[in-house]
Amino acid sequence: RPESEAGWHYFTSSRNLAWKTGTSFGFRDAWAVGSTPEYVIGVWAGNADGEGRPGLTGIAAAAPILFDIAGIMETGPWFSPPLEEITDISICPKSGYRAGPDCPDTREIQVCINGLKSSVCPFHKIVHLNRSRTLQVTADCVPPSEIINESWFVLPPAMEYFYKKKHSDYTTLPPFAEGCGNEKGISVMEFIYPSPGIKIFIPRDFMGEMTRIVAEVVHRNASKRIFWHLDDKYLVTTRNIHQIEILTGAGNHTLTVVDEDGNRLSSHFTIIGKN
Repeated sequence: RPESEAGWHYFTSSRNLAWKTGTSFGFRDAWAVGSTPEYVIGVWAGNADGEGRPGLTGIAAAAPILFDIAGIMETGPWFSPPLEEITDISICPKSGYRAGPDCPDTREIQVCINGLKSSVCPFHKIVHLNRSRTLQVTADCVPPSEIINESWFVLPPAMEYFYKKKHSDYTTLPPFAEGCGNEKGISVMEFIYPSPGIKIFIPRDFMGEMTRIVAEVVHRNASKRIFWHLDDKYLVTTRNIHQIEILTGAGNHTLTVVDEDGNRLSSHFTIIGKN
């Protein structure tokens, strides 16, 4: 709720209200709509000529008026839950998806029946670790009796890169022990840019020169060396920060990265415009 409604749930006089705000592009319109079983309130704030103003947002300009109006309206019973359209499901509290067989923790919530069609958690996977849980192993290099099978929350590399910045409790999947190979299905690298299949228009700078595109890839172990190739021609090697500038002409191109362990990833993209 807006700042003027801070602490509303601590007061016995507070009222339930289903509400939503919105702001148009350029801060031209601010609106808020609220609903109870008895009435619907709509509030619009803005200039009649459509001119925008900084700070003209739904939450700042329209919502306080909405709650002032709702505060003087008669109250009645709240909406009755549509029990015939609601069911209980188990979800994975870590991902928010329906709980899968590999999710270690689950939580029961109520959802509409169509929620039964939602996907199960794709991020919890059973991984095989050594006894100290510091390396991934396989039966080809470690006796089965020494393998620990454990559920692990594994995000795709690019998603992991951004998720870790806000979630310090996220634990990166351990690397494979030397000589144990790699497990198919769990990628170690992912392009942030250029994404596969993208079409890129490169503008010219103030001097009329073509600007460069900034390519970036993330690796689960950033300290690994990555070797960059454009159209099968070697460009550069990066470590820790896997980001490079590329200047190339119009047409179809293939950017390939290979890490020091031999893992390979390619992105096919198109530069549109004149050379």
